[in-house]
Amino acid sequence: MTEGEAVILGALLHDIGKFGERTGEPLPAWAVGYRQEARYSHEPYSAVFVQEHLGRWPADVTTVRRLVLTHHVPSLPDELLVSLADRLSAYERAEAEGDADGARGRAETAIRTVFSRLFDLGPEAARYHELVELSLERSAVFPRPDAVGSVEAYRALWGKFTGEVTHVPGGDLRTLLALLRRFTWAIPSDTRRDLIPDISLYHHLKTTAAIAACLVREELSESDLRTLHGALTNRWRNARLTPAEEALLTRPLCALVKGDISGTQDFLYLLTSSGAARGLRGRSFYLQLLTETMAEWILRRFDLPPTNLLFAGGGHFYLLLPYREASERLDQYRRHIARVLWKVHRGDLALLMDSVPVAALDFLEVEAGGHAFADKWGEVSIRVNEQKQRKWRDLGLEAMQRELFTPRQRGTTAEDTCQVCHNEGALEIEEGVRKCQHCRGFEELGRWLRDPTHLVLFTVPEIEPPEHGDWRDALRAFGAEAWLVHEGEGLPPKPAGATAALVYTFDSTDFLSDDIRRRFRWGDLPVSYDFRWLADATPRKRDAGGEEIIAEFADLAQAAEGVKWLGALRMDVDSLGDVFKNGLGVQATLSRMSTLSESLRLFFEAWVPRLCREFNRFERGGKDALYLIYAGGDDLFVVGAWSVLPELARRIREDFRRFIGGDHVTLSGGIAIEHQKFPLYQLAANARHALDDQAKEFHRPTGRAKDAISFLQTALGWEDFEHLAEWKNRLIEMLTPATDEPALPRAFLMRLVEIHALYAGNRARWRQAQRRRKITREQMEELIHYDKWQWRLVYHLGRFGERYPHHKETIESLQQALVQPNGFIARLHVLARWTELLTREG
Repeated sequence: MTEGEAVILGALLHDIGKFGERTGEPLPAWAVGYRQEARYSHEPYSAVFVQEHLGRWPADVTTVRRLVLTHHVPSLPDELLVSLADRLSAYERAEAEGDADGARGRAETAIRTVFSRLFDLGPEAARYHELVELSLERSAVFPRPDAVGSVEAYRALWGKFTGEVTHVPGGDLRTLLALLRRFTWAIPSDTRRDLIPDISLYHHLKTTAAIAACLVREELSESDLRTLHGALTNRWRNARLTPAEEALLTRPLCALVKGDISGTQDFLYLLTSSGAARGLRGRSFYLQLLTETMAEWILRRFDLPPTNLLFAGGGHFYLLLPYREASERLDQYRRHIARVLWKVHRGDLALLMDSVPVAALDFLEVEAGGHAFADKWGEVSIRVNEQKQRKWRDLGLEAMQRELFTPRQRGTTAEDTCQVCHNEGALEIEEGVRKCQHCRGFEELGRWLRDPTHLVLFTVPEIEPPEHGDWRDALRAFGAEAWLVHEGEGLPPKPAGATAALVYTFDSTDFLSDDIRRRFRWGDLPVSYDFRWLADATPRKRDAGGEEIIAEFADLAQAAEGVKWLGALRMDVDSLGDVFKNGLGVQATLSRMSTLSESLRLFFEAWVPRLCREFNRFERGGKDALYLIYAGGDDLFVVGAWSVLPELARRIREDFRRFIGGDHVTLSGGIAIEHQKFPLYQLAANARHALDDQAKEFHRPTGRAKDAISFLQTALGWEDFEHLAEWKNRLIEMLTPATDEPALPRAFLMRLVEIHALYAGNRARWRQAQRRRKITREQMEELIHYDKWQWRLVYHLGRFGERYPHHKETIESLQQALVQPNGFIARLHVLARWTELLTREG
């Protein structure tokens, strides 16, 4: 192990002693002397962990032990590197000022979810996670206002963690990082009484290691390290800085890199033919694999550990790289990626990538005299967005001329193009549909994604991708080969030239079991282990031969209640840029930004698929109704039986609100419905319009915006949507009673539509008069409310109540609700249409 690798490992484990200390167990007798070398009480526990659990590692245990023991009292250059990385990850006042209590932890303190820290909501908004290992159990995912820790909980967790650590292959940083994520995601990094415990130990350790990996590669002399270390303390104390200190605080140390795959919307949704559904899941999963593979390829080029991948999901990634090397080499790698993607996808997909320099001051809270990391997060996004106007620049002028502006011989008939994606290529006819190699490959990947238990990623020699290659060729071009493994299947074959393997376990954090380690072995090939969420809810059916296959969109439509139509649902977090930029305010650090991203990923990639699978009933003898096309980052897209989507949207929003702990971060959605033969790309576009142009533009009379859903081409606040859903259920009970009571005729719905039409016409007329300033706004509202629609309402609904006395009470309740000045009448057409579609046959 090199000196740099020892620094990274020391940074990753520097605070692991906080975990062990909170068990209440005393130090071993042989380690009591460590206290003389340390400043606070947790460092000796970190040293004990290193001594007891890294014996099998190809590491200089003495050096790593020294680094974790002295990171608060550094003297040697490598100790200063770890100490600096620790401070820059999550700069703490007590350490800067030398508080005697230091980081001595209190076991009863639970970690406060970062969302309850946003926008200075105060202590009454606080929500805390249980002190448990990461899992998909509701009790683990959702925070509570009363969760607390305990010595007993720490002991149980520590016992499991140290037991699992013995199974980590020696020197395997990735597997160790996965274990830290599993066991320390809900452990507060700091539990001092004067601090809000919102940074997890996992995110602090990971980001500290990432920063250390960059610092060790920068040309910082021992004098520079000492000067920078002192400058951080002086900056906090508002002491006068020397010119040398000022220069080092503003000197770029790292590069924050963002990569964003362009073209994903058309790549996913501009598909036609009856075979589109089968390849759609494959395309979505491929985009996730491609995002991660390109990010990992860059890290390998820089010889950096997985800690430096800050985030990957939703078609984009963030990396932390050494500034000097990134400045010299990143453009070269960007050009290579552009060339590979062009050769494989011919312009359908491209990577937009840029970076911004990050100095020491950019890591620090504003309160600590810094600039706050959120500014850099936003700055690099702006730079990447600016590249959209010149995304093929990285091909080079000659290649752009050749590829973009040179006429090509193309087919002139439909027989020359793929019926699914409309591109040319090696065509074959399957089930009467012409398909190119790309589309056939994505359909195969989609079939492969039916209930896999593991994903194996081999590191292989990079290839030059062939013309008209498939998704495998694209991954191999970046040195990766992927295999999905199912229960009962044999071991994937080891590819020629493979140098390593990474085994992911899907949807379970028990990824290092004896069975998995015995099963996934390829001789002396180094194998790492990790876990990941499979954002999947794929509809199934049986073909004529009884074989289980992916259901088509027409099958989903047939699973709908009422009319057999298809629907699309899009949802995403409102004003996410503002959440990242302003939510944490002056407390924005890399650790908190990392925690925020990972938390959103947990909800969308792990919890949303679980909800979607609850609506699919194939395994329970029913019909599957939903196809989760994508969920990750901060958004989702679902296609399914139209009647299921409103309830799914409501459930997702309800759980998101509970996950966030209030309404300070909100979620909006858009639902589009059409007949089953409507083109997918148009249905997706309609759902996007419903979300972006209707729900996101919704404003309440109070001025509060967004936090809404668009359904049946009408934007509604979630509170109004809930109200309509309740009334929809009551109307259906009257139209299709479960007892022998007479059913209300469907003409009742027509009367509701007529009443709304009168109201809407009257409202438009008086609004026009108000705009011409012929009446005041107050007069307008009064004239709208007291018009003939109200008397028509009383008359018609009253007659229905007399004719159907069993329903009279409900009808009168509806009548009273509609004349209230809360705007319910303005949404009456949605209620009538929703109920009509649910109760219509065919």
